[in-house]
Amino acid sequence: MHKFFYILLFISALSNEIFTDQAYGLKDSYDIRVELQGSDKVSINRGMQEALMSLIEKVTGSSEILEKLDAKNLLKDPQKYISEYRLENNEEGILQGSFSFNGSLIRKALIENNLPLWAGRSSTILVYLPCLTESINSSNLKTDSVESCLNSKQEIQIITSSRLSTATFPSMDLIDLNLLDMLRPLSPRVFMSRISKRYNLSNWLMCFNRDDFGVLLEDPQCISSVNDNIDSPENSLNKLINLINNESQLIINKKLETIVPVLIRNIRDQDALEEVLENIGSNILVKNLNLKTIEDNNIRLSVKVLGSRLDFKKIMIASEDFDHSSDDKDRISLSFIYKKRI
Repeated sequence: MHKFFYILLFISALSNEIFTDQAYGLKDSYDIRVELQGSDKVSINRGMQEALMSLIEKVTGSSEILEKLDAKNLLKDPQKYISEYRLENNEEGILQGSFSFNGSLIRKALIENNLPLWAGRSSTILVYLPCLTESINSSNLKTDSVESCLNSKQEIQIITSSRLSTATFPSMDLIDLNLLDMLRPLSPRVFMSRISKRYNLSNWLMCFNRDDFGVLLEDPQCISSVNDNIDSPENSLNKLINLINNESQLIINKKLETIVPVLIRNIRDQDALEEVLENIGSNILVKNLNLKTIEDNNIRLSVKVLGSRLDFKKIMIASEDFDHSSDDKDRISLSFIYKKRI
């Protein structure tokens, strides 16, 4: 197995405008930008389809979803999900199309086609590249080795960003270096499992750009926290992120309807009441709702939802406006705190 190197890496986290408190799959609208071959109708339609493909991958949380027939059916008429678009040149003078998609229509289409909806938030993945140490500590490295390492890092950052995740690198301070000394005789998996605990991260990726004999590889080889098999950075990351996102995916049974009693706390005035009713009423799963009682700062609702009680609970938990509140006295109702006005 590859040798470990002493490393001195700086913590790096990707910043992206799409990372907000709101779960990505529940946004009102989505702006997707893609390169266009021209400003003619054919090129614009191709751009719309490419943008929709990218959005479906993001909203479902899976890179494999487009392989399914139901997902391909969505691509036949991307225009019906687009509220507006514009053409513009980027800083390099490349023509791009910026397409705004209606979030409600996208979610409705996913449900109608029995496709998952991702109700989670972005994940953070600890990435360890031993080759970065070589480029920092050695002046004898060839340019192609340094370039290979930096390209690997950039590729990983691009992939994680496109999958709405964040790549972060260990700082490798004295504590990490001492830990490395102790774990160096052990396997890479043991090392990464131990080092990831220090950063309170369970998901990790480890990639090498050299083989066991020190020969520079044409393509990096990686293992991850979910796969011991050697694979490319793209495949390794996609498999890892797919598995992470799977925990927060919903596949709604459109033939099932459920009545859910709901308790909402912290409704302090009429404005808050109207906001909550509008918020829950616009939920993609809600068929209708009835206000049952108002008592102090609490309201009770009867909500008819598409799918199961658990589906609705996951959607509510994913919302930035509510916190789930376990209520020992009321085990029948789903209980939430309206936090927008706290």
